[in-house]
Amino acid sequence: MELHQLRYFIAVVDSGTFTAAAEAVRISQSGVSTQLQKLERELGVTLIDRTARRVSLTPAGEKLLPYARAALAAVDDVTSAANDIRGLVTGSLRVATVTGLNWPPLFDAVAAVHTEHPGIDLRLHEGTSDALIAEVRGGTVDVAIAAWSGTAPEGVPSAVVFDDPTVAIVGASHTWAARSFVRPAEIARAELIALPSGTGARTALDGLLARAGMERVAPRWEASSPVGVQMLASRGVGVGIVSATTAEGWDGVIAVPISDDRARSQLGVVWQPHPNHAAAAFLDRLLPRSDPQAR
Repeated sequence: MELHQLRYFIAVVDSGTFTAAAEAVRISQSGVSTQLQKLERELGVTLIDRTARRVSLTPAGEKLLPYARAALAAVDDVTSAANDIRGLVTGSLRVATVTGLNWPPLFDAVAAVHTEHPGIDLRLHEGTSDALIAEVRGGTVDVAIAAWSGTAPEGVPSAVVFDDPTVAIVGASHTWAARSFVRPAEIARAELIALPSGTGARTALDGLLARAGMERVAPRWEASSPVGVQMLASRGVGVGIVSATTAEGWDGVIAVPISDDRARSQLGVVWQPHPNHAAAAFLDRLLPRSDPQAR
């Protein structure tokens, strides 16, 4: 078994096609296919189901994938440790964040690591919180900035950055604009503007509605990012639901508290249980150890 065969196997799984995998690892498609067949013969099992247009894992492939990822991670750790001894930090670092996040420490950490450790191949992408946490668990993301409501994500280390009440966002001319608070039952009857399922604010909203006996209420509008909630609410089309920190500094809208102490969401950092050297360098910048909430 050769390490490059494991890399090709993981590339096919992560990209979904042999063509995309070949582009990712920079060899021919036939080369990827040949090496994967050699790996399968050596292991005595079929790893990839090639009957569909988009490749998928066989049951054997599903079971062996985590071990393949762990083997490559161990090799990368040896290289990273050697570089660390020489005063270098290299390797790949995959960071993910909730869509539309405006949290300066994240971008400060990205800039610092990019400047101080130019050998790190650092990539950043956005998504919904549930998807990002799943990516950390699955090993395709090293560090994620995600939101949740209630208990911290299971199976991965995490640190809370913000713990916020959920608020109702209304335009200046809305009848609630002068209110000191609104009740959950009133929220349930409003034309709601919500973020997608899988976000912390949406989970908090769903919990609020369930406690009010209105779990089947569906938002009238769904915005893909917080700025969409702001834009719609400022134009009077409905009532937005976001965390208090998210709404700080928004123009054209008013944040009205909701009388449900459990309607809260947390924004935090989630990372793999055994971060590689690149991820550790990033976490040291993002969560200084002097911070009581840090690792």
